[in-house]
Amino acid sequence: MDGHTARFAEILLTYEGVDISRDIAPYLISFTYTDNASDKADDISFTLEDRKRLWCNDWFPTKGDKVKASIVLHNWEAVNTKQSLPCGAFEIDQVDCSGPPNQVVIKAISTLISKPMRSEKHTKAWENVKFSTIAGDVANKNGLEFFWDCSDDPFFERRDQVETSDLEFISGLGKDYGISVKVTDTQLVCYSIEDYEAKPPIGELIFGDKKILRWSFSSKATGTYKAATLQYHDPIKNKTIKATVNSDSKEANGSGRILMINQKADSVDDAKKTAKQRLDEANKKEITGSISLMGDLRYVGGANVKISGFGSFDGVFTIESATHSIGNGYTTSLKLSMGKESKKAKKSKKRAASKKSKGSSEPMNVYMGENVVLIPPTK
Repeated sequence: MDGHTARFAEILLTYEGVDISRDIAPYLISFTYTDNASDKADDISFTLEDRKRLWCNDWFPTKGDKVKASIVLHNWEAVNTKQSLPCGAFEIDQVDCSGPPNQVVIKAISTLISKPMRSEKHTKAWENVKFSTIAGDVANKNGLEFFWDCSDDPFFERRDQVETSDLEFISGLGKDYGISVKVTDTQLVCYSIEDYEAKPPIGELIFGDKKILRWSFSSKATGTYKAATLQYHDPIKNKTIKATVNSDSKEANGSGRILMINQKADSVDDAKKTAKQRLDEANKKEITGSISLMGDLRYVGGANVKISGFGSFDGVFTIESATHSIGNGYTTSLKLSMGKESKKAKKSKKRAASKKSKGSSEPMNVYMGENVVLIPPTK
């Protein structure tokens, strides 16, 4: 295979508007890009060899400098093809020097350090507004384009921002109502977590596929709840608002714990929305997984992937984060949480199986690591 048809990955970098891709290539040991579904900022890091101690001296990067990055794959799926994943714009946040061997690690984050919305604290009140109006005001104030993708737009009688940054305030409000908030160098993005969890999977990962390098899944009760109760006393109206919602998950129901929430709510319906979102967020930790596979640009934070052939862990999972790493080859590592619809399906399946028979007259396969154990029928 000659140089024109060999499969390889390339990193394109611009530093303060200057393309440094070719200049940095001889020093580049590895590059990682992590795309998070929500709340956390995306980040990149690149490790450079520094035998001549240039990067720790004259070439030492300045914190706050802007970097743009893209991953480009050549001949990856087929000869004479090119795929690219724009990682976005970042600001340098941390520089680490170490040795021997002498190396420099440069880390940058997407929630730009220089933007006032991340650091400046403000106090402001909104009355009789929808979530999109507050988010739009925050975007306009900080010179960002506003992108809204939610089927539901919560209405508030009043919400107060008290000595908090714009980013902290709008992100916290989003957590209470199931709205993911992400900030890039040019946009404030708001999307419905529930709407996105309902989207079709972008791919399927099947047990035994040679592209899967490592995998692990976990199902636990710790930190999960069977229900959530929100109670709030409104001092102005002199009334107490209380609402309780139940979990769809059989395993979480088995925990017996109730999540207690003391937070502002305008009405019982409003309290139910917040309680449901807090319960769903807590129970995300119930069924989780991680998979490392041969590099695949399709997998990004917030997308869904179908998991098949992993026994009790089969279902549709949300990608909480996708880390694309390039060094000795190209790999993609996914952190996953099972979506609510798959949890509901598991619950219904278990109910049906329980009703069908107290015992089983048929042998069944049980996955244990990479082995399949045949369990004999019960008497």
